[in-house]
Amino acid sequence: MNADGASDRPALLVPRWKPAPPPQWGPAANVPAVRRWRLSPKLVLAVAVPVVLLAVAGTVVAVTRPDLPRQKVLDTAALQRQVLTVLRTDYQLNADSVACPVDQPVIEGHRFTCTAEVDGATVTTWVTVRSTGQLEVARPR
Repeated sequence: MNADGASDRPALLVPRWKPAPPPQWGPAANVPAVRRWRLSPKLVLAVAVPVVLLAVAGTVVAVTRPDLPRQKVLDTAALQRQVLTVLRTDYQLNADSVACPVDQPVIEGHRFTCTAEVDGATVTTWVTVRSTGQLEVARPR
């Protein structure tokens, strides 16, 4: 405040005009009122009930049959031993070790490769799953 009692702050300016009224014609006049969407309780039930039933059924199946989604896979250690035996006995190769990929499914016709160490060189051999777990090991390249 200064000596005569007036404030040092400038007075707020109040506009001397009024805002324009909304247009009576033109694009703004033809805008429809905003309609609020409201979900019908019947629609909510029609969607929610099947979703809940599917979730419950999935949970029941998962608890009662935990083996259902899993497929049979080859035992990797036994697979590698079997391929090593075939390379040594059937193909008469001086194989030292075999490395095969893990979790190979037991599906007839499934084919994958294993690598083996033969006479100090790394070679690749194809392995094909035949009927119920029997394997066919190809000559390495």
